[in-house]
Amino acid sequence: MRSRLKHWTAVTTVVLVASVSLAACGDKDDDGTKGSGDSSSVGSSADTTLTKDNVFAELTKAQTKAGTSHIDMNVEVAGQAIKAKGDVKIGQSADDTAMGMTMDTGQAGAGTLEMRLVDKIFYLNFGPMTQNKFVKIDLTDKDNPIGKQYGDLLDNIDPSKQLDQIKGAVKSFEKKGAAKELDGVKAQPYAVVVDTSKVEAFKAAGADAAKLPKTLTYTMYVGPDNLLRRLISEIPNIAGAGATTLTIDYSKWGEDVSIEKPKASDISDKDPFAQLGQG
Repeated sequence: MRSRLKHWTAVTTVVLVASVSLAACGDKDDDGTKGSGDSSSVGSSADTTLTKDNVFAELTKAQTKAGTSHIDMNVEVAGQAIKAKGDVKIGQSADDTAMGMTMDTGQAGAGTLEMRLVDKIFYLNFGPMTQNKFVKIDLTDKDNPIGKQYGDLLDNIDPSKQLDQIKGAVKSFEKKGAAKELDGVKAQPYAVVVDTSKVEAFKAAGADAAKLPKTLTYTMYVGPDNLLRRLISEIPNIAGAGATTLTIDYSKWGEDVSIEKPKASDISDKDPFAQLGQG
């Protein structure tokens, strides 16, 4: 049980980091769980030419205006195929950034898992492994072994810090092939090469710096509105989850979302991660 929990905690960490690693700042919502998006500019032309120097500033501007997105993710990790889907509310900081996702583990045999990030608290429901309830992990609690291990993720979930990290890590940016229709728009693919030594998210998630390649290449499909529609990447071994290949599709930009913390009756009063964090 302990090893399975550790493995799936690592996998969900990879999914969490990947889901928000290129998200940007958005409108603040005091309750941190509901997002009123703005779809007025979705699909329209931004009339800008993306370059290595301005790409993330322009993506930030578009994502800030939209504020919310739906995510569909295909993950291949340790020879296993996993599908995940959900919604993300892009806040001004980690305090008001929220995400709710479900993961279908397929042949991995763990069934359907669910995770939510609300008010800097990670809620994980691993089905029978957590008695079909949510385990609550406060990422700010340094006394909790799991909170201590993954608490540094907050800096990388924090949209106010992500842009500077990614922007400083970009080594090259160029068009890659013809535009493809995604989410109802023509999305242009770009190849983005990133210096891994400058991406703190990998370190926070537990990646072994010595085993990281010097660079990683992302393929980003960007619409005429400068909104990301697809991200394809290969991520090295993070937090013991194994090397990961993932494809993330972003859609329904600017539509309202509701990401709520679980009801008290759905939160476990047990701590199955206590020993896990010490192993």
